[in-house]
Amino acid sequence: MDRADIALLEAIQADSALSIAELSDKVALSPSACHRRIKALEQAGVIIGYGARLEPRKLGLTVQVFVEITLNSQSREAMDRFEEAVADFDDILECHLMSGGADYLLRVAARDLEQYDHIHRDCLARLPGVSAMRSSFSLRRIKRMQGYPVLC
Repeated sequence: MDRADIALLEAIQADSALSIAELSDKVALSPSACHRRIKALEQAGVIIGYGARLEPRKLGLTVQVFVEITLNSQSREAMDRFEEAVADFDDILECHLMSGGADYLLRVAARDLEQYDHIHRDCLARLPGVSAMRSSFSLRRIKRMQGYPVLC
């Protein structure tokens, strides 16, 4: 990747709704060169999709929860079963395999504590192989992710 690719990636992360013409103006490339580079970045798997960043509170999702999960076993089979089950629940927004005390860290959003209780009972408690679960509630988001730093 060169500086033009980095500039394109930064611009797309900031606003994926920009047209090719608008992107080409921002990064000082012709529209055809801009289009070619974007297609090459997509084919290389650097760009894996496009989407809008939504404000959870505007959707009524006022409770953000980080859930630490510890499994009974760290065998390949136990981890595979857990990860496959996580993929089946839309209420689980993110799942990360962790080092340290917990095996996994999940992120969940809910309208309120009552809805989180339902998610806890109907989703999280049904995950296979869980020996311990600890929920931490976000009091306030200080910084929102705006995209990954492009360091090449």
